[in-house]
Amino acid sequence: MEKYHVLEMIGEGSFGRVYKGRRKYSAQVVALKFIPKLGRSEKELRNLQREIEIMRGLRHPNIVHMLDSFETDKEVVVVTDYAEGELFQILEDDGKLPEDQVQVIAAQLVSALYYLHSHRILHRDMKPQNILLAKGGGIKLCDFGFARAMSTNTMVLTSIKGTPLYMSPELVEERPYDHTADLWSVGCILYELAVGTPPFYTTSIFQLVSLILKDPVRWPPTISPCFKNFLQGLLTKDPRQRLSWPDLLHHPFIAGRVTILTEPAGPDLGTPFTSRLPPELQVLKDQQAHRLAPKGKRSRILRQACKRMAEEAKQKKHHNTGPALEQEDRTSKVASGTAPRPRLKATPQEPGLLTGILASEVKSSWAEWGAGEAPPAPRESWIAQDCERAFPELKPEVEGQRSLDAVDLENEILKGVLEGASRILPALRVLSSLLSSCSDSLPLYSFCREAGLPGLLLSLLRRSQESTSIQQQCWYGTFLRDLMAVIQAYFACTFNLERSQTGDSLQVFQEAANIFLDLLGKILAQPDDSEQTLRRDSLMCFTVLCEAMDGNSRTISKAFYSSLLTTQRAVLDGLLHGLTVPQLPFHTPPGAPQVSQPLREQSEDLPGAISLALAAICTPPVGLPDCWEAKEQVSRHLANQLTEDSNPLRSSLISGLEHPILCLHLLKVLYSCCHVSERLCCLLGQEPLALGSLLKLVQSKVKVVDWEESTEVTLYLLSLLVLRLQDLPSGMEKLGTEVAPVFTHSHVVSLVSAAACLLGQLGQQGVTLDLQPTEWMAAATHALSAPAEVRLTPPGGCGFYDGLLILLLQLLTQPGKGDLIRDVAGSEMWTVLWHRFAMALRLPGEASAPEEEPSLSSPQSPEPDWTLISPQGMAALLSLAVATFAQEPQLCLSHLSERGSILMSTLKHLLSPSFLHQLGQAPQGCEFLPVVVLSVCQLFCFPFALDVDADLLDGVLADLTASEVTAHLLQVCCHRLPLTQVELPISLLTRLALTDPTSLNQFVNTVAAFPRTTIPFLSVALLGDQPLLTSDLLSLLAHTIRVLSPSHLSFIQELLAGSDESYRPLRSLLGHPENSVRARTYGLLGHLLQHSMALRGALQSQAGLLNLLLLGLGDKDPAVRRSASFAVGNAAYQAGPLGPALAAAVPGMTQLLGDPQAGIRRNAVSALGNLGPEGLGEELLHCQVPQRLLEMACGDPQPNVKEAALVALRSLRQEPCIHQVLVSLGASEKLALLSLGNQLLPHSSPRPASAKHCRKLIHLLRPSHST
Repeated sequence: MEKYHVLEMIGEGSFGRVYKGRRKYSAQVVALKFIPKLGRSEKELRNLQREIEIMRGLRHPNIVHMLDSFETDKEVVVVTDYAEGELFQILEDDGKLPEDQVQVIAAQLVSALYYLHSHRILHRDMKPQNILLAKGGGIKLCDFGFARAMSTNTMVLTSIKGTPLYMSPELVEERPYDHTADLWSVGCILYELAVGTPPFYTTSIFQLVSLILKDPVRWPPTISPCFKNFLQGLLTKDPRQRLSWPDLLHHPFIAGRVTILTEPAGPDLGTPFTSRLPPELQVLKDQQAHRLAPKGKRSRILRQACKRMAEEAKQKKHHNTGPALEQEDRTSKVASGTAPRPRLKATPQEPGLLTGILASEVKSSWAEWGAGEAPPAPRESWIAQDCERAFPELKPEVEGQRSLDAVDLENEILKGVLEGASRILPALRVLSSLLSSCSDSLPLYSFCREAGLPGLLLSLLRRSQESTSIQQQCWYGTFLRDLMAVIQAYFACTFNLERSQTGDSLQVFQEAANIFLDLLGKILAQPDDSEQTLRRDSLMCFTVLCEAMDGNSRTISKAFYSSLLTTQRAVLDGLLHGLTVPQLPFHTPPGAPQVSQPLREQSEDLPGAISLALAAICTPPVGLPDCWEAKEQVSRHLANQLTEDSNPLRSSLISGLEHPILCLHLLKVLYSCCHVSERLCCLLGQEPLALGSLLKLVQSKVKVVDWEESTEVTLYLLSLLVLRLQDLPSGMEKLGTEVAPVFTHSHVVSLVSAAACLLGQLGQQGVTLDLQPTEWMAAATHALSAPAEVRLTPPGGCGFYDGLLILLLQLLTQPGKGDLIRDVAGSEMWTVLWHRFAMALRLPGEASAPEEEPSLSSPQSPEPDWTLISPQGMAALLSLAVATFAQEPQLCLSHLSERGSILMSTLKHLLSPSFLHQLGQAPQGCEFLPVVVLSVCQLFCFPFALDVDADLLDGVLADLTASEVTAHLLQVCCHRLPLTQVELPISLLTRLALTDPTSLNQFVNTVAAFPRTTIPFLSVALLGDQPLLTSDLLSLLAHTIRVLSPSHLSFIQELLAGSDESYRPLRSLLGHPENSVRARTYGLLGHLLQHSMALRGALQSQAGLLNLLLLGLGDKDPAVRRSASFAVGNAAYQAGPLGPALAAAVPGMTQLLGDPQAGIRRNAVSALGNLGPEGLGEELLHCQVPQRLLEMACGDPQPNVKEAALVALRSLRQEPCIHQVLVSLGASEKLALLSLGNQLLPHSSPRPASAKHCRKLIHLLRPSHST
C-alpha cells in the first residue's frame, strides 16, 4: 500500500470496495479493488487467485489492465487501470445509443473477445456492467471473476456462471457450452445498446428462461439490415449455428474494424477458439459434449427460484392458517353429498404448499396486470420440475368426477359472471406455466388427470362457443387466448409421446385431439368477417398438435392425419378456404387509403397461421418417418386441389410466395405437394409467375422474415422440379449462374448443401457449371466441417450431404480432371469428408483408435444418421473414392495401411453384418446396397493390384483379418447380393484366403457355422454362368484342401457330390466349356483324392465319372492336361479297389510322356509310377512304359523330369515282369553312363538330386536283386 494514495471510494459490491487512487510520485490514476479475506472459503480464495492469474497475462487495449496485486493481513488488493465510467450508466442515462456508436463498441467488444478466445479464455459474465469507459471513448472489458482458461483437453464446460439476462440457451438449460456462449452475451449487449432493453427481458425468472429458450427476438423497424443480420447470427439459439470465429470477423457490420493482436502461442496452448476445429478434434468435442450432457432437463436457475417461492409460500401459509382452514371447512360442507373431489394431497408438515406457490404466482401476475384490469394474454413461464422435490408430491386421494368447485367455476364463466373470470384467468396462466415447464411426465400427467385436464379445458372452449352471453363480456378475448395457451401447452407435453410412462395417456391424448379437431372445424367455419384472433390462436394450437403427432407412433399419427381426409374434413376444408379468402392487400396500391400498421399486422396474422398449419400437416419432419406416409396422403389431396384448373387455390398460393411472412410456409406446402404429384411439378414448370418468384428468392430480391430457411426450401423445390421434369424449366436457363454464388460464398451450411443439390441436378441435365476449383473446394470443406442443422428432407429422400457428394462426383469425374483429382486427394476437404462420413455412420469408438476385433455375433452398432447421408449419398461417396484412388492408387494404399485410419475403419464397418442389415432396412437401401459393397471391395482390391512392399501388405492383411472381412464377404454374398454381383467380393475373398491363413480359417469357420446358407450359395455359384466366379471358388476350395486338415473337407465333398450324391456338380464342372474351369476342377480333384476315400469309391461306382477324369488327359488345353495328370496320379496313389479300373489310364498317360510341357511329363511319369504296384504290369508293358521311362531318365532335358522317371522306375521294377524287361534293355549299363556323367561334373557344381536315385536303381537291378 505504500506505493499508492487512496483518494475516494467509487464503487461497492459483494466482492468488496473500489477506490480511486494515485500511484505515489506520479500522476498515474488507478483503481484499487479491496477484497476482504474474512468470511471467504478456501474455494473462493482459490477462484480469486485464478482471476488474478488470468488478468496478469492479458494485454489488450480493450481489456482492463491489471497493474499490480498484493495482499495485506485482511484483504487482497488488485490495482487496475482507472476508467471514466460504466457502459451501463450511459444506458441508464440515455436509454439507447445510435447505431454508428453501437458499431464502434461492437468492434471493440469483438476485438477483446477475439483476444481472449485466441488464448482459450472464456469470460462467462459479459454484461454492460462489466464494460468500462476509457479515455478517448474506447471501452474496456473487466471483471474476470467467472473467467476460465481452458486446457487443451477441455472442449466444453458445464458449470453455470453469469447473469441470467445475458445467458445463452445452452447455459440456462445446463447443457455443455463453449466460447459461443460469450458471443451470445455480446449479441444481448449490443441489442440492449441499440434498443434500450435486453432481447429477452422480464422480472420473472420463469418467464426469462422461457423467453430465452423459445421466443424469437423482436426486431425494431429502425435497425439496419446489416446490423440485424449481425445480431441474428449472434442470437441464434442453436450454438452450432451461431455466428462464430472465424466467420464473425468478416461480417460486414464489423469487417475491417477489429483489432487483432498477434502473439506467439505457447507450446501447450492448443487450438485457439478463433480457429475452426480440425475434424478429429470436432469429433472429440462432440463426444465430450454428449458425455457431459445432463440426463434430465433440470435447471439449477429455476430450482433456486422455486426454493425462494417455497420459502415465501411457507411464510404466507404460516400467517394465514386460520382463514385457510376455515375456507377448507366451507368447501368440505359444500362438497358433502356429492362425488368425492380429486384434490392435491399434501404432507402433514406442509399442507397445500404447491397450492401456495401457485397462489403466489397468481398474486404476482395480478400485481403486474394492475388492479381493475382484465389480464392480457400471458407469456408462457417455466416452473422447474424440481419443484416437486421441494413440495409435496401430487397424489390422487380418490378417483372420481371433476370437482364441484371446478363445475361451479365453469358455470360462473358461462353465465358471464366477472368473478368467475377473475378466478379462472390467473389459474389458466399458472396452468400454462406448469404444463410448459415440468418435464417429469408421471407426476405431471397425474396432476392433469386429477385436475380433469384436458377435458375441462376443451369443455370450456366448446361451451364458450355455444354461449352468446359470454361472448359479449369484455374479458372474453383474453379468456379465450389464455384458454388456448393452456390447451396448446397440454398438447406439447411429453407424456403424450412416452408410451411407457403412463398407461392411458395416449388414449386421453387421442380423444382430446379428436375433440379439438371437432371444435377447430366449427371455428374455421365461422364467417370470414368474424373476429380472427380465435381462429389464429386455435390454428397455432393445431400446429403444436401436429408436431406432437409427428413424434408419436405410426398408428396414432396415421389415424390423426387420415381423419383430416375423412371425419375431420371440415378442418382441412376450412384451411383451404381460408387461404383463398381475399385479405387486405400485401402492398397498398398508389392512391388507395393507407391502412394503419396494427390493423395490417392483425389482418396478416390469420393467413400466417393458416399457411403455418397447412405446412404442419404436409411437411414430413426430419428423422421422424413414422408419420411420413400419412402426411403424404394429405399432401396428395392438396396436390389434387392445386392441379384443378377451376380451383383458385394454386393462384392464391403462388401469389403469396413473395409475401414476407407467408413465403416460407407456402414454399413448404408446394414442396411437399410436388413430392407426391408429378402433374403439379409440370404445372409449376409452366407457371412464369411461380418460377419468377422462386428465382427472385434465390437472388435475395424478396424480403422475407426467414430468409435462410426460405432460400433453402426454394433451392430444394427447384431441385425437385428439375428432378421430376428431367429438364430445365422454361426461362430458367441462367439458374446455374444464380445458384453458384450461393454455393461458393454462403457461410450457412444448409444453404451450401441445398445449392449443391440443385447444381448437381442441373449438371445431370447437361448444364455447364462455371465453378472454380479453389472456391468449390473451400465451400465443400466448410459445409462438411461446420455443424449442420437439418431442417428439411432433400428431394427424393436424400440425405443432407447427398447433393454435395453427387456434385463433387460430377466435378471430379469429368474428362481431363486428373490434376484436379490429385489436388483433391491431398486436400483438407478429403480428410474432412471421411470424418463427416464416419460421424454420419456413428462409428463405434474414436476414429483414431484401432478398432476392436468384432465377431459375427457382435451387438448391433448404432444406426447411421440417414438424414445426413442416405444410401444414395453413400454410393456417391464411395464411387467418388473409387474414381479418386483409381487415379491415385498409392494414396489409397497409404490410407489403408495407416494404423487406425478413418478410411480403413469406415470401409470395414460398411461390410459388417449389422450395418448391412441397417442399410437394407433404410429407404432405398436395398437399391444402393450392391453399389456400396462392390465399391468397398474395389477399394480393398487396390493393395493386391499394386507392387506393394511385403510389410505394408502384411499390415493391411492383418487389419482386414482382425475385422473378419473374409467372413463378412461370404455372408454378404449369401444374404445381400444377387448372384450376378458376387464375382468381385468372391475374388477379394479368394485373394485374402490365398494370402493369409487366418482369413482362410475364417472362411471355413463361417461355412461350418452357417451351412444352411453358405453351402447352397457356393453350390449355385460353382454351377453358374460366370466362369471367373467359378474359377475363383475352385481355387479357394483347392487351397483349403491343400492347407487345412482333412476334417474341414466334408463340405467340399458335399459340394461336388450334390444333395443326391450323384456327383452331378462334379460332372458339370469336368465338362465345362471354359478351359480355366476344367483345369481348376481337375486340380481340385487331385488335392481331394489324396484324402477322400468317398471320392475314390465314387470314381469306381459312379458310371462314367472315371471316364470324365481320364478324358482330361487328352484335352487340347495344356493347363487341363497338367491338372488331369495330377489328379490321375493322386487317384493311382494307394488306389486300392480303384486300381484295376485305372488300367484305362495307361495309354493316355503314356502319350503324355511326350508332351512339350515338362510339368505335364513329370505328372505323367509320377502317375505311371503309382500304377505299377496296383497290378497293372501287363498294361504298362503293352504300352512300352518301361522303355519310355528309361529313355526319359537318361535323356530328358529337364532334371526334375529325369528324377521323377528314376523314382517311377524304382517303383515299377518291383513288378517281376517289368524288372526283367529293364534288365533286358541294359538299364544298368545306361544308368551307369548317366551316373558317370554326374561324377564328371566340376566339384563346384551341386550334384543333381537324380544321382542318388540313379545309383539306387543300378543297385536294385543287379542280379543279386533279381530274385
